[in-house]
Amino acid sequence: MRPMTVLSVTQLGNLLGIRSGKGVITTLLKRGLFSAAKRAGYIVVPYILPEYVEVSGDSLVTLIDDEPGEVFSPSFADAHLLVELGMAVAMGNGRYEPSEIRQLSYTLEMNFVFTELEIRALTALKELSCISPPDIDRVAEMLSKRFLLDERREIARMMTTVGAAGSIGSGKIIALRKLYAAVEIDERELYQLMMGYRFTDFGVIEVKRMFAPRAEEPRLRRGPVIKLDLDAMATKKRETESVGAILSEIFASGE
Repeated sequence: MRPMTVLSVTQLGNLLGIRSGKGVITTLLKRGLFSAAKRAGYIVVPYILPEYVEVSGDSLVTLIDDEPGEVFSPSFADAHLLVELGMAVAMGNGRYEPSEIRQLSYTLEMNFVFTELEIRALTALKELSCISPPDIDRVAEMLSKRFLLDERREIARMMTTVGAAGSIGSGKIIALRKLYAAVEIDERELYQLMMGYRFTDFGVIEVKRMFAPRAEEPRLRRGPVIKLDLDAMATKKRETESVGAILSEIFASGE
């Protein structure tokens, strides 16, 4: 597997021949970057189209191969948002714990059936989130745009199980408090849930199914979405010191 390359949106634009600057990226420019990357045989992660994520020129992205005939399903936007939320919580203390990733994977498996393309994209999103954790305020804003209040509250409770699956720390609590404030839940419920989950957890914490998984189809399969490799993650972080170098070689060689 090709090592993960991490670069800024501005650097990606330069490689693709598109000037993007460092400010907030417009919808038109995001579509241009996405289309140009796709013509080169890649898909940008996070999925930068307007309905998925807001980015600036300084935002970090990575790329996955775009295999012919593979497409994203309509429910991919919801799964994309849940991974960002889960990783924002898990990385609240500076690094995730395997139990938190296991809980997030279980939550996704309960709610979605993924294509091979979606598995690659969400795995890359998880790995990128370890280097550049999603901003909880931005993701909570995206949540408010996609879901009704009752749905947002249920998703917030779902994300609490990710936090409860690991150690309780101030960074994680701050992230969850921001999420609860955004969905108008009294933060006292957060502490009750966190403690209740920890006393009853003997493995994964059960979650409600919010999204009905699609029927099995060719090229679709259920997770696990997220693979753990802590040693590889340390290597990937070192690789970001030479941002863009690997991608330049890929474009030059046509691989």
